[in-house]
Amino acid sequence: MPQLRQLVIAAEDPGRLAKFYQEVFDLEKIDEVDGGLFLSDGVFNLGILPEADPDKCGFRHLGFDTARAESIRKKLPHVGIDESAISEVRSAAAIDHEFKDPDGNLIGINSRAFDVAYAARLVPIRHIALYTPNPAKLAEFYCKVLDMKEVERTDRSSIFVSDGYFNLALLYQRKEEPIGLNHFGFHVRSTEEMQDRAEKAGVRRGAKRPERIPFAEYRVHDPEGNGIDISQKGWRV
Repeated sequence: MPQLRQLVIAAEDPGRLAKFYQEVFDLEKIDEVDGGLFLSDGVFNLGILPEADPDKCGFRHLGFDTARAESIRKKLPHVGIDESAISEVRSAAAIDHEFKDPDGNLIGINSRAFDVAYAARLVPIRHIALYTPNPAKLAEFYCKVLDMKEVERTDRSSIFVSDGYFNLALLYQRKEEPIGLNHFGFHVRSTEEMQDRAEKAGVRRGAKRPERIPFAEYRVHDPEGNGIDISQKGWRV
């Protein structure tokens, strides 16, 4: 069964960003390839790749491992996508094939597991969110093609799906948010401690999330402005 186990971020300064995630969230550096740095919480792989163009920085792609390209290819027509949409690639992020979801978000797959830290870290990554004009259509894609299951719906039309461990939020897009990957989240023991660490690392402490948000309590941002949810209660999987 495919497992959502990687998020790749394009960054102007991968070293600076990697240091932030190591200092604030205790992620372990596991590899360095072609200027890209790879961190892990023991289960999840966070890739930070160099990007000289500031307009192209930010969240780049989701990565699913233990996913065979031929198996995925056969499922694509069930959601109206041609089998030829999946292509073979060679990537520093260790993906071997890639394709796009109905909104154009890039998905990488790897037939084997991504490299991760040997031991579980104290602050796991458990959540990724993207904005979409049609959560139901995107949920159908992730469930039929990548075997995820719906675990939550909100009265604001958002849908949450899961692979049994990881929570992927398909948030209904409103005018203030662009389509695509928006933020990811850590399950923490203390939001206050994480805010203190973030402030010490040179970013703002972050803002409390609205009460209508079902899971995360606070939002902070890394040094390049990427959004991070921190949650003590965690996400439904």
